Amino acid sequence: MKFTKRNLIIAGVLILIPVLFQFLQYQTLDWTELSNTLFLISLPLLVVGLFGWVFSSGTFDFFHYSMRKTTKLKKKKNEEDDAEKELNPHALSTAVGKSYQSVLTIGALVFLASVLCLWDYFLQ
Repeated sequence: MKFTKRNLIIAGVLILIPVLFQFLQYQTLDWTELSNTLFLISLPLLVVGLFGWVFSSGTFDFFHYSMRKTTKLKKKKNEEDDAEKELNPHALSTAVGKSYQSVLTIGALVFLASVLCLWDYFLQ
């Protein structure tokens, strides 16, 4: 995960918006409502980030490679050797790269804030 200043600011804004909205609308903070709202904000970020993590780790590289190889049209033997050179078994994990890390970090920080709000509710 990348704990950069930009990711921390985005996560802070995503946490601050529901807090301000709830405080302005109800003039109080309800910890369970705030925890639920933060969880619903973090859920799509975590899903996208975890999918990126799984894809970049190379889990589906062989499946992707074999599906691309089987869907190729039948060609002559000479052209088939050239086509096999074009297929890269690690194409999927290299295509995803490391772009998922920011989304995963922001989602994890918002989820952590949700858990902390829930924890504070149970301590009262």
